Amino acid sequence: MSEWWTYRPSDFLLFSARTYWRLFELHNAQWWPLHLLALGLALAALWWRWRSGSARPLLLVTAAAWGFVAWAFHLQRYAGINWAAGWLAAASAVQALLLLALAAVRHQGHQHSTSPRAGLALMTAALLIYPFAGLAFARPFAQAEVFGLAPDPTALATLGALLLKPATPRLPWRLAWVVPLLWLALSGMTLWVMQAR
Repeated sequence: MSEWWTYRPSDFLLFSARTYWRLFELHNAQWWPLHLLALGLALAALWWRWRSGSARPLLLVTAAAWGFVAWAFHLQRYAGINWAAGWLAAASAVQALLLLALAAVRHQGHQHSTSPRAGLALMTAALLIYPFAGLAFARPFAQAEVFGLAPDPTALATLGALLLKPATPRLPWRLAWVVPLLWLALSGMTLWVMQAR
């Protein structure tokens, strides 16, 4: 057996790129037209945030999205090709609970968002641009990653939602960044390794 330091990230990849993207195609086919509902709810919550200043509906929608991704994607789909999917589902469920906790906090007076322009840019990218990103890599639209159904755009939208919310209370707000950032790093590494194969 080789020494541990001789392993590369590609040695830990348990599936091919074809299998990975087919997973999204099957997931999308199973849950169609839930994509439209998730997009509609997210856009309505984003509109509400801009109209009223309250990020609560946005946090509730992203919490529901994380809960759905934990169950429908990680446990029902990804577990078939990745032994760590159960842990990823647990992390996604914790993220949903953190977002629910942040949504439950009542704010005193008018508080400004952390970074509204960056938040809006991330939300727009996650909701309207990310689903079409695969086309640039010659993947069919049937394999699109969509907010509320796939973890990558859901994580990206969550970062946008957090930037559109006042950073209070500090500890839960900071903790709510951990899972989306870790997921995006893990996903980025997975995509990089699949391209390198």
